[in-house]
Amino acid sequence: MTEQKLNVEDLINYSRQNWPQDNMDACATAVRLIRAGDLMLSSSRKIIEQLRLTPAEFDTLATLRKMGAPYKLTPSELCRANLLSSGGLTKILIHLEQQGFISRQTHESDKRSRIFALTDAGKCLIEEVMATVLRDQEERLSSIYSTEERQELNRLLRKFHLASSYLPNQASNES
Repeated sequence: MTEQKLNVEDLINYSRQNWPQDNMDACATAVRLIRAGDLMLSSSRKIIEQLRLTPAEFDTLATLRKMGAPYKLTPSELCRANLLSSGGLTKILIHLEQQGFISRQTHESDKRSRIFALTDAGKCLIEEVMATVLRDQEERLSSIYSTEERQELNRLLRKFHLASSYLPNQASNES
């Protein structure tokens, strides 16, 4: 039998029943945000893996693409943008290069450094995969929220992320 996660509302109700002395509103918000993120990521991950990429490979190709032409970054820039360790990124870059999705080039101003560039094949692949992921996200969100609700949700989440970047004790690798 497959174990299924408890419904979010049940989790929140259990918390309220068993910690009645505490204000669980912040916990309820956090649990709902985490579960919503998990659901969106899970759906995207399935699409990405069906198209024969790992989530880390997808993130790396998407990062190169979203930074704009000429679609080139150093490993350090990729690590900062992807929140990956340099060791983890090395394996990903080697695999993507072997598949012909990126190329390794010598840095123009520092001949000791390398730059990784999206190839035409890599650009075509990430654009196809991203379009599929975005269609899925659009279908999921538009089936639940009106346009106005999505705009309000985006406004609130943006406010949270902007405020969070100024709070003390934030992890150094937080986005």
